[in-house]
This record gives sequence, structure tokens and C-alpha cells, in this order.
Amino acid sequence: MSHNKERSFVATISTNHGNLHLPRLTYGKTMHIRKLDYDVWSFEANMNASTNLCVMGIAPPDQLKFYFYCIEDYYSIYLLTNGLYHRQALSNEDKDFIGAFKPDDGQTTYNLLDQQGRIITLDQFSNDKPQIRIQTRGGKTLSVRGKTRVGGLVCTESHRSEPLDFRLNIISRGAA
Repeated sequence: MSHNKERSFVATISTNHGNLHLPRLTYGKTMHIRKLDYDVWSFEANMNASTNLCVMGIAPPDQLKFYFYCIEDYYSIYLLTNGLYHRQALSNEDKDFIGAFKPDDGQTTYNLLDQQGRIITLDQFSNDKPQIRIQTRGGKTLSVRGKTRVGGLVCTESHRSEPLDFRLNIISRGAA
């Protein structure tokens, strides 16, 4: 498995549900929300959503840039931010929610899908603003779930989520 520099790139991303953001960056503090699967019999009603990737229409459109690091036909996705969370990986290490984590061997990797659901890479984009879906290498499509004060939480597909359509704005191709 080797890195494919020609298929790696940096982009900003918007979705059909709003802009992507990290609540800790947006609000400048730790953000707790009611658990989406809250059960009156559980001990904890709230969860820390500060590092979760969220979508919200009023989130700053340029808060996050993403580095898509290509290995064969799949990608590791890293955050490019000002300061906090810079170069952290997008992963679903905490249940099915996608969040910012320090890179490690167990981080989630992704395939990019075209409108027909076929796996594609940068060299197959016809322009610098393609619309795609993203799925984990395990085959779970990134989706949005919940309507909270920090927006919808990006997750791997579940019975209560809606698939996300991503609009890439490629800033740099062949990024190393």
C-alpha cells in the first residue's frame, strides 16, 4: 500500500444539509448536547459533541479544509484548521459519529463515490467541484443524524439518518 500523491488533494466541502463544522471551533468552548439515543434508564443524558463533525446551514463555510490522502483507491481524511484539531483525522472511533481524532493505525478510511455509487478517485473528477458521496471502506455511507443546537451530527449510516451529498471545492491537486 503506497501513497498516491497524484490522487491526493485539499478541498473545502459543503453538503446538502449545510456547512461542515466542529462545534469546539465554532463556539470556542466545549459543547454538550442531549444524547441522540437518550434512554431514561441511562446514567448520562448528555454527550460532548465538541469534536464531532456536524452540519449546519449557518456554520462558517471556510472553517475547515480537508486533506484527502490517497492510498490505492481509498482515502484518509485529515483536517486542516487554524490551530486546534489541525492535521487530526476524521474517524468514527466513537460509535458511529464522525469526529476529529489523532491519526493512528485504526482510523477510518473512506471511498469516494460518484452519482452511480462507483468508487472514484481525484483523477476521475471532470472538474474541481464534483458532487460525491463518501463511505467508509466497510461500506457505510456518511449521513447526518439529529437536529441539535450544534446542527446534525455526521455519522455512518443508521436507521435514523439521511445520506449526505458532498460538494467538494478542490483547492489543490497532488497535495503532499
